[in-house]
Amino acid sequence: MNSIVAINAQAQARAADRKIRSKVVVVEHDKDKLGGLKQFIESCNLDGYQASKHTVSSVLKRNVDLGAIFLPYAAGHESDDMELALAIHMSRSDLPIFLRVDSHEVANDIPAELRNAVTGVYVHYEFERLKELVDTFLFNRHYPNAFVAGVKEFTLNAFQAAFKGLHVEADPPYIVKDKIIYGELFSLLPLESVWCRGYMTLQSEEDSVREAIAARKTQMHAIEPNFHHVNELLAELANMIRGGFKTRYGSGSVDFQGHVRVEVPIIINHAHKYISFGADAPQLCFKVTLTDPDGKLRPVVMYEKFIFNLDWSPEKYAESNQSVNEMVSSGELELF
Repeated sequence: MNSIVAINAQAQARAADRKIRSKVVVVEHDKDKLGGLKQFIESCNLDGYQASKHTVSSVLKRNVDLGAIFLPYAAGHESDDMELALAIHMSRSDLPIFLRVDSHEVANDIPAELRNAVTGVYVHYEFERLKELVDTFLFNRHYPNAFVAGVKEFTLNAFQAAFKGLHVEADPPYIVKDKIIYGELFSLLPLESVWCRGYMTLQSEEDSVREAIAARKTQMHAIEPNFHHVNELLAELANMIRGGFKTRYGSGSVDFQGHVRVEVPIIINHAHKYISFGADAPQLCFKVTLTDPDGKLRPVVMYEKFIFNLDWSPEKYAESNQSVNEMVSSGELELF
């Protein structure tokens, strides 16, 4: 019993300490139910965006960084609600769907086709059940706050080094369950330390980056930049971020002799702008926007995503840090 209490206490402490958010879309017929759902969403570190059944399709097309979608299955709307849920599942199969019903009787009578398409079903106002779904399918991986802050710091340093004369701003970090790729530019780099192993991706649109190069807002000098220059800039940026990761968190220096290292196929479907890392782990995402103070250039929007699909052991997490004595001995610090 004591161990269970301890585990629950740890879980509550984690939840209280958790600062990472996730974007969700809400479709709801009943305005009276929106109030309670809104309070629930705010209490769970979720950023909720409301859409109607007529606009949700365009919302999903314009947003590639979502955590989940909340849908209703309401009396008098069963056929339309089922059609909508199946269509969303068909187009975005990795996006968790949480289905709201009015009673347990309705939940028990949901058609098998619909039940197989949604991630979970909950009765309205039974928010403990909905909280279980959110924690299980969105926040099922703990990213230490110090780690997230460190990633954001060296990410911004890399962007500020690669671009000049542009304002660099990063949205608060958030969790992404989607596997949809943004834009035409896509960089994939492996990351590894003694406690994690996976990949980092950078995703952006080619035209906006090329315009920044042409306007001499980067360290590159090209009179008529083409996609080769864009690729070179993206590669340089990715290498700087990976260098920051290695400096801060080390690299995979453990002796793996005699151990079988896990490898998972990565599948990219260009037609659907879709990538699968062979795991359902949530991705840690930073959206970075670069804007021209003079307003002459369109913003450069870039998504940086981390997926640790091969190894994730945050209990071993530690930053690479020399002791004060070592730094004094080397002459990096002096005693007063």
